[in-house]
Amino acid sequence: MQNIFRYSMKAIIIKDGKLLVESCDYGRGRFSKLPGGGHQWGETMHQAIIRECREELCLDVVPKRLVLVRDYIAKNHNTIIDDDNFHQAELMFECDVADFSKMGCGIEPDSDSQQILWIDLEDLEQSDFMPKAIIPYLKNLENITETIVMGDVN
Repeated sequence: MQNIFRYSMKAIIIKDGKLLVESCDYGRGRFSKLPGGGHQWGETMHQAIIRECREELCLDVVPKRLVLVRDYIAKNHNTIIDDDNFHQAELMFECDVADFSKMGCGIEPDSDSQQILWIDLEDLEQSDFMPKAIIPYLKNLENITETIVMGDVN
């Protein structure tokens, strides 16, 4: 089995104390995650997150700052998501959205994306949101002054 490595850009979109997430099912169980996806050849990181949010959410985002970076090495986690040969570096950007009126299923949603949800930040620990390790940072976003590199966490 071939090893797979990729970069993934994720959008942190918070409005009125709620986090915008995608609810997904990869065939092994449902969970919620930050919207975003794979970085394509020739794109800047900002172009990738803008494209992903347009495709998946029908939202035009403005990336503000890189907040969190995490490695996800599947073989190190008991996970419902990926095979052991999968390794992804996730770059999570705080994003602004001026207009939520067109939000919905995007023009090219991921086949595993089931719905778009808002989860209250105070309810994240009890929800099916993944990765759990980033929840404290999401709840304290306004106090983060520099990018946090988290390593291989889930």
